[in-house]
Amino acid sequence: MTHDDETGTDRTGAVAVTDPGPATTPAEDDGGGGDTTGTRPGRGARLRAALGAARRGLSRRRRTLLWTTTVVSVLLLVAAAVLYAAVVRPAQQTEQARVDGLAAARTGVEQVLSYQPASKDADVARARGLVTGDFGRQFDSVLDSVVRAALDRGVGTRTVVTRAGVVSADADRVTALVYFTQEAARTGEPPRTTAGRAEVTVQRVDGRWLVSDLRNF
Repeated sequence: MTHDDETGTDRTGAVAVTDPGPATTPAEDDGGGGDTTGTRPGRGARLRAALGAARRGLSRRRRTLLWTTTVVSVLLLVAAAVLYAAVVRPAQQTEQARVDGLAAARTGVEQVLSYQPASKDADVARARGLVTGDFGRQFDSVLDSVVRAALDRGVGTRTVVTRAGVVSADADRVTALVYFTQEAARTGEPPRTTAGRAEVTVQRVDGRWLVSDLRNF
């Protein structure tokens, strides 16, 4: 073997150099085998992004729930108002009318059918003020043709309601069945007492309950 063979030189005297290839550097350890591209975020960044998305989703759900709850509350309030106006309030008004109308029917019968010769003008005027409608116009003629004639002869009547009950009622109109006793007497003579019953209807007119019908039977 020659000396040239031992040193690795070629026969022309040039030294042969072995190419070691491209240099490499160790990849940074990101806990997942490393990422040599540098474009993907690390695990911490991905976790923060996921938490942010979850918070935004939760916030949207809360706003949606709040909006839904508000709408439902408004609808319930509207439904309650409609129910009150359509059902509860009319029922309350009718119940109150039963009480007020029945009291007005009792008082109306007693005052419309009671007259005394000594106070005939005041009694007739009072009776005129307690009637209304067609009945009121018919009653005016009765007052003039019958009641005043009896009062001029000295005949007076006193009517007392003994029992009464509601037949029908709404907020502005009540019909009642009324039982009464009536004393009729001429001045200086003992009274004669009779019993009777009547169906009387009272109607609310400008806030007052007035007799709109009265039928004896």
